[in-house]
Amino acid sequence: MSKPSVINVPNALSLIRLLGVPLLFYLIHLDSVLWFISWFIFLGLTDYFDGLLARRWNQATAFGSHLDAIADVAYYLSAAWFFFVLFPDYLVPNLPYVYAMLVMFGLSLVIARAKTGRFKFLHTHLSRLCGVLVFFGFLLSFTMDTSYLLRGIILIYALAFVEISFMFWLYGDVNSDTRTILHLKRK
Repeated sequence: MSKPSVINVPNALSLIRLLGVPLLFYLIHLDSVLWFISWFIFLGLTDYFDGLLARRWNQATAFGSHLDAIADVAYYLSAAWFFFVLFPDYLVPNLPYVYAMLVMFGLSLVIARAKTGRFKFLHTHLSRLCGVLVFFGFLLSFTMDTSYLLRGIILIYALAFVEISFMFWLYGDVNSDTRTILHLKRK
């Protein structure tokens, strides 16, 4: 069985997401927000399809997983920035929760580095759920107050980072696609 190539459709989708994020910063300044929303949705769909296609087509690679994680960070950090710029009334009341979540995120990176020798991101069920919630929560923010939804997303992210911290702390260098700590406990 041959090793999957790093040049494939799933990796191209991750690369499009990574390189497409800067365009969001241009589109937000256009008179119509429709272009911005359309591009945001398109980039979000690349996040959904890259992993799905990689698994279905047996094209999952360590490079692709790493590229996906970098593209995710760029996309979701930009979403956080646009939350702040476009909907400060929804975000400002949640800043204490954001700071706590960022501490949990930083802690998960420090523990990953200490246990594996590098910074590592995991694609757990909770982190995937957060991605979906950020995607839909951001879009909902154009039509309604999402302050409480945003708080829930932040708290789920914090919980995801706590789980990831425990995964690294207890099991060391785990596979990037480990779904939950419960999968590790079964092994």
